[in-house]
Amino acid sequence: MEKISAVKGMQDIFQPESGLWQYIESLIRDEMSAFAYGEIRTPILEKTELFVRGVGDATDIVKKEMYTFSDKGGRSVTMRPEGTAPVVRAMNEHGLLTSGDPISKYYYIGPMFRYERPQKGRLRQFHQFGVECCGSESPYIDAEVIQILYNVLTKLKLSDISVRLNSLGCAECRPVFRQSAEKYFSGIKDKLCPECAERITINPLRIYDCKTPSCKENIAGAPVILEHLCAGCKDHFNEVKYALNSIKVPFVTDALLVRGLDYYTRTAFEVTSKHLGAQDALGGGGRYDGLISELGGPKTPAAGFGMGIERVIIAMKNQNVAPELKTGCTAYIVPLTKNEAGYAFKLLDILRKANISSQMAVSEKKAGAHFKDAEKTGADFAVIVGEDEIKNGAPTVKDLRKRTQQSVSETELANYIARNL
Repeated sequence: MEKISAVKGMQDIFQPESGLWQYIESLIRDEMSAFAYGEIRTPILEKTELFVRGVGDATDIVKKEMYTFSDKGGRSVTMRPEGTAPVVRAMNEHGLLTSGDPISKYYYIGPMFRYERPQKGRLRQFHQFGVECCGSESPYIDAEVIQILYNVLTKLKLSDISVRLNSLGCAECRPVFRQSAEKYFSGIKDKLCPECAERITINPLRIYDCKTPSCKENIAGAPVILEHLCAGCKDHFNEVKYALNSIKVPFVTDALLVRGLDYYTRTAFEVTSKHLGAQDALGGGGRYDGLISELGGPKTPAAGFGMGIERVIIAMKNQNVAPELKTGCTAYIVPLTKNEAGYAFKLLDILRKANISSQMAVSEKKAGAHFKDAEKTGADFAVIVGEDEIKNGAPTVKDLRKRTQQSVSETELANYIARNL
């Protein structure tokens, strides 16, 4: 019978790879604790309307990439393609938003889904770490979320990363820029890809995000938002840059940077790596002061970002900075015959209660074969149980690294192994 394989663009993660995921997630959780962010976990399925209204019906995500279907009740539901809109929905629904101080700070880690051509660093099920900070217009909040992403990446020992920074303006100044962009792109419509030609009147900002070579060439001469910012947006952007300089987070201003989602206002940023190839973004985000009210909540300023965990892992491996993590167990208990299995199982329980990773041989083999199995599991010690060991209440502990062995009393077994790790 033919094997059933995973769905295209979706992958299994198991040891030793899963150990690296746990390492990254643990580092993230420690960092979020230092920044006083609480965790939020939202459902994988959401009402389709959430993403149409929140992400934008002119975006590639909504138009092409969402896993959308009707459930058995005929309701249109979508597997979440990004994390911000679900978090905002949850905060609105459960009354988690506050105004002024204290502000609402949440982070999430979990799978997202987009139907697109699978390639390295771009899967149909991928995982994101993200933060959402709601309730303040302060540019120092923008700087804080950028700092969090930069801190996580540098603590993972990634180098050659670049923070690209831009301002997308606000409801006051962006319409003027949009008119200027629409006029420019209308004049070169025949040089744009068919999709961007349609975007000219729908949402010309999306053209700046196009990866088609013909469009990228012509974007270079297009108007930039920084030339059209109102006084308030200029001041805000300057404060963000000042804040980042004060905490020594390096950045470059990129006047052509836009994000692939429609909800961003003012600050937009992206962090890229030289070790990822063409798909070089590790994460990005910005300010979204209108999204919460757009999704039915109170008028609330907010900022956040999303980071791709798969892409971070690729960059770590390409830079050879992924840590060597111990896999397998610490102690491997070997009953010499089935008659000693009961006592061996008791020792196994003693070690596990002492938080010593342990397992027991359950097949009948010669002692030499058991020791080879112990080494395959990565065990540091083999605990040998025979008739004499049971009689004396003292198993023999073999150090598989030093090739030495010693008789140790049952009551001292856990302490002995812990001391000699």
